[in-house]
Parts: sequence; structure tokens; C-alpha cells
Amino acid sequence: MEKYRRKVVGDEPAEPRQPNEIHIATHGKIRDYVRDVLNLLKDRQHEQVVIVGRGKAINKAVTVAEITKRRMDGKVKQEPSIYHVQATDVWEPVEDGLER
Repeated sequence: MEKYRRKVVGDEPAEPRQPNEIHIATHGKIRDYVRDVLNLLKDRQHEQVVIVGRGKAINKAVTVAEITKRRMDGKVKQEPSIYHVQATDVWEPVEDGLER
């Protein structure tokens, strides 16, 4: 594998994030995400908030949604949607004469 280098193919679409989207990362703190969601909902800035988690952050995204729902005393409802993204790795040869 030393003779090949991984090439990035089909990166994420460069869509701008909406102001009502909260993207969950694995290194973030749940209480900070819950605070951000509650601020968006309590200030009546947005009617809905989209919580996005990918990979290992999916569990954390569900936890943030459940805690937010509990803190809002049932004034909000949860509509979960699950999507998948297919990734393909392409390995380019470093040396001449090798196949992809």
C-alpha cells in the first residue's frame, strides 16, 4: 500500500448550512448542543431545528434531540429522518506503471 495514495472522490456537497441546523460532532459536548437548540427554539427564531449527526455522532444527535424534547415539556415533537451516503475510495499509484 506504500505505492498508492488515497484520492478524495465526490466530497460533500458544498451547500451552505441553514441557520436552523445544528451539526453534531463527536468531540462536542452534549450540554452545549442542547443549549444551542434551546436558544433557537425559545427565542422563536425558528419553527423547527434540524439536528444533523454523521457516523459516530448519530448517537449523540439522538441524545441531544431527546434531552431537548424533555426540557421543552412536550412542546416540540421529533420527526427523525435517516439518510445514507455512499463513499468510494480511489487509490492512485505513486509510481509509474501501476494500475489504479
